Amino acid sequence: MNFSRGSIAECFNARENNLDLLRLFAAILVIFSHSFPLSLGSNASEPFVLFTKGQETFGGLGVSIFFVISGFLITYSFERSANVYAYMRNRILRIYPALLVVLLISVFVLGPLVTSLSVKEYLMHPATIKYLESFMLINMQYSLPGVFENNPYPNAVNGSLWTLWYEMFFYMVVAILGLTRLLKKHIIIPLFLAVLFIAEMIDPGMAIYHYIELFKYFSAGMVVYLCRDKIKLNHFAAIASLAILCIFAGAGLYRFAFALFGAYLIFHIGFGVPKLFKTFQEKGDFSYGMYIYAFPVQQTVAYLLEGNITPIQNFVFATPIILGLSILSWFLIEKKCLALKNKAVFRFAVVFSCSLGLGGKPCLS
Repeated sequence: MNFSRGSIAECFNARENNLDLLRLFAAILVIFSHSFPLSLGSNASEPFVLFTKGQETFGGLGVSIFFVISGFLITYSFERSANVYAYMRNRILRIYPALLVVLLISVFVLGPLVTSLSVKEYLMHPATIKYLESFMLINMQYSLPGVFENNPYPNAVNGSLWTLWYEMFFYMVVAILGLTRLLKKHIIIPLFLAVLFIAEMIDPGMAIYHYIELFKYFSAGMVVYLCRDKIKLNHFAAIASLAILCIFAGAGLYRFAFALFGAYLIFHIGFGVPKLFKTFQEKGDFSYGMYIYAFPVQQTVAYLLEGNITPIQNFVFATPIILGLSILSWFLIEKKCLALKNKAVFRFAVVFSCSLGLGGKPCLS
């Protein structure tokens, strides 16, 4: 039996990999994790919290997986883009159209149906319009007036959106590093190591905490991409990484270890394992839709059952609905908007905007 598949560079194929499946798995982890506080008001009994002795939730694990993969793919995207305008155009088309739709549905469909206010009071409330400002990804508002106020986890409509600002911020960091010719191994490896150790020392209450913590994972993905010709995919190394990760978790250093050994595991599964569920993966990338629709759907399930629901029930009831919405989002919104990248009018708009210089705190992780 061959236990090695060569380097990541040798196995890397933009189509023949498991990265979409891993991102879908990450979204499901977030859904499962959120089912605990959204049903019980607390994540204290969440399995991964117990396993890591309070260091991490399954939701945090899912977010980490997203950012590690994103660091790899975004660095790849910048290198293959014709210029920075094309790069930013693609990033904008990937994030914003589906986000706008979920915000509009939350405000004008979900809100009026479940608010404790009259429809007129709800629509005229200043907080209702302010919620739409979350589209800008900064100073995000997570609640709508009278919505989910009696849920086990009250008021929050879409607590998952907090990570999107950091995602967009890191896209801009990659663009700046690329434009200044600093997107090189000898720059990014020391940067990753510095962030890795700073993350262990910084206080979670500091405003910069989530930038450091999430960039630790994002930059791990960047390093893997830039060193893809040197990193070998080996089944024994993957098993050893998993064992080391478990040991570090027991020692209270789970997050430190995940940026190293967890990242290796992710790309071993991504490139070192033959493509799984190939037909399903080739239908589309449903992970983003799963992520942005999950929270309001799970809150609605808890609302309809008046809080009399277990985490497992919330997960089982909500997940098929979320998957259905994510499939619709992909085919009706995301895929069609991504196709706009080749339209001349959109290219002109991006170039013009960039030439003019145009370009949160988490609710629940």
